[in-house]
Parts: sequence; structure tokens; C-alpha cells
Amino acid sequence: MDLGARVEQGLTTDVPEAQKLIAEARRWLAERSIDQWQDPIPDRVLEEDVRRGHLFVVRADDGLAGMLAVARSDEDTWGPSSARALYVHRLAVAQRYRGAQLGPKLLRWAQAHAAEQGLDWLRLDCAASNPGLRRFYERDGFTYVRDTAVGSPDGRRTFSVSLYQRPCYVAGHR
Repeated sequence: MDLGARVEQGLTTDVPEAQKLIAEARRWLAERSIDQWQDPIPDRVLEEDVRRGHLFVVRADDGLAGMLAVARSDEDTWGPSSARALYVHRLAVAQRYRGAQLGPKLLRWAQAHAAEQGLDWLRLDCAASNPGLRRFYERDGFTYVRDTAVGSPDGRRTFSVSLYQRPCYVAGHR
């Protein structure tokens, strides 16, 4: 899939810049009083994403333009599931690329990546209290599944997230 930029496997050396992307997104959300990503993501989480081959990035001349992590399971959020799905986490786009539709392009890349693996669903979650992001996902073809409670990365609090999914294929075609 052509994004105007190539999605590449993330490296351990990308973790500091990935943290900057996440921190930038956290600041932008906080400035708008949006309850999403309040807690920092520990380096060890991103390093584990790299180790498992789950972190993907879009590089630009001026650094990382975007990132996301994908995994074949997410029992902590979705519970035990027999669904053949790819789960998206930590989707972030640099503010300097806001408006370039990089977020939707990364989601389409993830959907194609899932389909290439023979998976049926692309799944993700967001803060239940973030109506703007929920509308974004719904406009991008995701269907609301349910709300559930999850723990913060540091385990100190619990918050409500909305679960969304969309099929990785068009009916009858893979």
C-alpha cells in the first residue's frame, strides 16, 4: 500500500522518538481536555513491541511521521477470543503531519497486513470518554462492539475503553 511513505518494522533505536510522538499526542489531547493517553507508556512496553515485531513506523526526513503497534491477541482488553484478528495499539501521528490523513492510511495498512496473514478482523480500542476519536473510527468504517474496563500501563488505575472492529475483507473477497 502506498502511503507516500513506507511503513517499516520499528527498531529499538526508534523507541526514544516513538516516545516523543506519544508525548506530543498526550500534550495535544490534554490541551483539549480529552481523556485519552493520560498515562505515559513505559519504554519497556515499546521495547517489547520491537522485540516481538509488533512496532511499525513511518519515517520522514524530519524523523518519525507516525507509528502503531499491532498484535495477534489482546486478552487484557478484549478477553479470550477465538476471533482471527489483528489488534492495533499506540497509533500516533506527528502533529506536523496532522491533516495528511496518515492515521487512516496507517489503519488501512494494518488492515491489509491483517488480511495478508489470513485474519478476519482489525480491532482497536479508545477511551470511552473520547467522542471525537470514537466518531473518527466510526467514520473510518469501524463498528462499535462494547465498552470494557482496562488497567493503566502502570497498573495504578482502571478506565473505560470502547472496543471497535472492522472486517479485513470485502464480502466474498480476501
